Amino acid sequence: MDQFVVARDDDVLFLRWAPGARITHAVAVEAALALRHVGEGRILPLVVVMRGIDGVTLKTRLGMNSYQGFSVVALVGDGPVDEVLAGFAHGALTPTRYFTEEESARSWVEGWPDSAEAGPAA
Repeated sequence: MDQFVVARDDDVLFLRWAPGARITHAVAVEAALALRHVGEGRILPLVVVMRGIDGVTLKTRLGMNSYQGFSVVALVGDGPVDEVLAGFAHGALTPTRYFTEEESARSWVEGWPDSAEAGPAA
């Protein structure tokens, strides 16, 4: 089973985690590299669909909060459990917000000032 799928639509990146995925540091790094490739090294906004993931390790949360390869990040989940799992992002260096609707998340990242920078990712 693939743990995630990455995609790009115009200047918005998408990361969709498989339901039941346990996100480890190694898997998160693999996802970040795939996103960098799809984004052609540009700093772009990211929508992360995390509905039904099993968990995020501490090392992974720390790495995600310090990574600055995206201009803005929207996390999309189903409700209270996913919102608790997304709570780690409150310490992120990149502007991050939680949503329950993917369309609202996309609108938010597209409306963010300078959401698609032309420069290379860190």
